[in-house]
Amino acid sequence: AAFCVSDAREPETKHAGARTQRRSDMDADAPVCDCNVDRCAFDLLRTSFAELVIRFCSINIAPIRCQGLPPVTEFALHFCPFETCHVIKDVNADKKEGVESALQKLAKADQPTPGEKKPEADDEGKSFVDDIVAWMNSDVGREEAFQWTLTFAIAISFRLFVMEPRFIPSLSMYPTFEVGDQLAVEKISKYWRDYQRTDVVVFRAPPAFAEFVDARKANEDLIKRIVAVAGDEVQVSKGKVYINGEQRSEPFINGPPNYEFGPVSVPAGMVLVLGDNRNASLDSHVWGFLPKENIIGRAVVKYWPLTRAGLVQH
Repeated sequence: AAFCVSDAREPETKHAGARTQRRSDMDADAPVCDCNVDRCAFDLLRTSFAELVIRFCSINIAPIRCQGLPPVTEFALHFCPFETCHVIKDVNADKKEGVESALQKLAKADQPTPGEKKPEADDEGKSFVDDIVAWMNSDVGREEAFQWTLTFAIAISFRLFVMEPRFIPSLSMYPTFEVGDQLAVEKISKYWRDYQRTDVVVFRAPPAFAEFVDARKANEDLIKRIVAVAGDEVQVSKGKVYINGEQRSEPFINGPPNYEFGPVSVPAGMVLVLGDNRNASLDSHVWGFLPKENIIGRAVVKYWPLTRAGLVQH
């Protein structure tokens, strides 16, 4: 930015013509500084740095004409140190006329106008609850609270009615699942598709299950595979499973069962479930049939660990 100092004053005899020419080229409406250049330059040295910084923050967009100095037209944006003239004059006038100091005037200028509201200081006594209430009463707070509530409601609804994650704690379904596997259980297909043989389902343990486990495990959710549905006659004999007299092919089991079961018919509203690890599973061959209303959903996707991720074999 162009900077006017008293050393830049040109001799009247040598550069008067050029100076006059430059002045004529300037905008006639440019602001005029009515200061005395020599006195201003001297008083500038006596002015405190803080006062100069305050005054230099004023930016003039128009060219400046200062009496006794060549005009400054080289730049469109100027800092004029001679705007400090009024401050310096006021400082000198304090000694002679007893008026307020320049800094007091500047402080007065910072005071709000009668119609302007001065910002209130934060109340240090406010509690966290008060801050929350104030935030909730603001437009931003209400909008964010609505978004969070909507997101939470969607997430909970999705988990309750569409799909939820599950964790495998035992080897009763080995080799389909191992301990630590995580899978997704869907809950909506039951509305248009009945449960079928070989479906892997997660369910709430029936009351009969509590007779074979500790009380703390009686209400656990379990995962097994449906082997027979309502109306089927099922029998386990010599390591084979027979449904309605036909032997079932079961490539997903860990080994042939070493127990005998049936033949029995599955009642209406019930299913018969067995673990893929047939000889290490507490299932329907021990505690009986499973009510369909106890079923939470079907296991459809195994997503962890990544090395074993994929669709669940049905």
